Amino acid sequence: MLRIQFLILVGLTLSSSNKHNLRVPLYSRGIPIPSVFLSGNSSVGLERIHLLLQNRQNVEYFGHISMGTPRQNFTVIFDTGSSNTWFPSSNCPKSNVACQMHRRYDSSRSSTYVPDGRNFTLWYGSGNVLGYLSQDTVHFAGAKLPGLIFGETLIQQNFEFNSVTFDGLVGLGLGVLAWKNTTPFLRLLCSQNLVEKCMFSVYLQQSSTNESKGGEIIFGGFDKSRFKGNLHFVPITNSNYWKLKISQVSVKSKHICGEMDALLDTGTSLILMPQKTYDDLLKVLSFEMEGGNYLLSCHSNIMPVVQLMIGGKAFFLTPDDYLMEVNDGTRNVCIPSFAPIKKNFWVLGDIFLWRYYTVYDATAQKIGLAEAVIDIE
Repeated sequence: MLRIQFLILVGLTLSSSNKHNLRVPLYSRGIPIPSVFLSGNSSVGLERIHLLLQNRQNVEYFGHISMGTPRQNFTVIFDTGSSNTWFPSSNCPKSNVACQMHRRYDSSRSSTYVPDGRNFTLWYGSGNVLGYLSQDTVHFAGAKLPGLIFGETLIQQNFEFNSVTFDGLVGLGLGVLAWKNTTPFLRLLCSQNLVEKCMFSVYLQQSSTNESKGGEIIFGGFDKSRFKGNLHFVPITNSNYWKLKISQVSVKSKHICGEMDALLDTGTSLILMPQKTYDDLLKVLSFEMEGGNYLLSCHSNIMPVVQLMIGGKAFFLTPDDYLMEVNDGTRNVCIPSFAPIKKNFWVLGDIFLWRYYTVYDATAQKIGLAEAVIDIE
């Protein structure tokens, strides 16, 4: 269920055990990719796996993993909104520019490759990818995960795939969207007892000057130094998705909407909501419609905060969170970091995840949230 970040933004530019702590770093465009990924970042011998993250212009957060034996290196989006994993295939036609411009998996070079052969198509908001399934061993953050069934893409049908930093995608969803008779990444990781606890946590950093500062994902636990106070845990509202319940949304004393589900999605940069809620919210925030877009002068008076009630606790979004400054060709204007969708639930993307540290507990079927510690540049 990936809603790739750059696609949305382009549309808004006015046109104690042997188990490991896996800490996974995220990286950004413009930084050379090391020949051996993560060798200096793994925390082998602990109970979790740490993977650092980097970001591309606060839009695209990605990390490095390897596939096969010997290893073939890739940059990937870790997506909580989907369950499947895919990489471009070395068999993709030369006519498919998006595939040719990225690293491609070559099964003939891997001694641990196992053919599957089933065809697949994945549909996204503005395009789709087509290919066939294969099986091989994944390496990341010092960990080795054999037996992952993933997609080799032959066709990536959207020109925006040409320009992205990442090569492929790792789905961290709970599994309902996984291909039939396959075990998705998170479930496979936990079933092989590579981590102490079947959970992971996400810390995203917003940066204006240093794109190498992206954050991290920790598989198997969380880092208390990354958030303030205590984690606020709420149950997931659907056992198949990382969804929680928003009881109400308000701006000052004005009610915007009542109870509604919200999907936490690292594969989306904005905050998405139903059309009516979107219109009501932007009117209260004094945005004006101009040329088919909601605009606001960047020199407007101080804007209010948006309050989301989740599990009896208020979570706030400030103007710094929800305003983006763009140039329409003649002037600088501010547009909202919100977007409408034809769904009856919210999608809390990176705009929300910058501000709040999130923990995803697959065993207890709950999500933890706390205000993130901002790493000052």
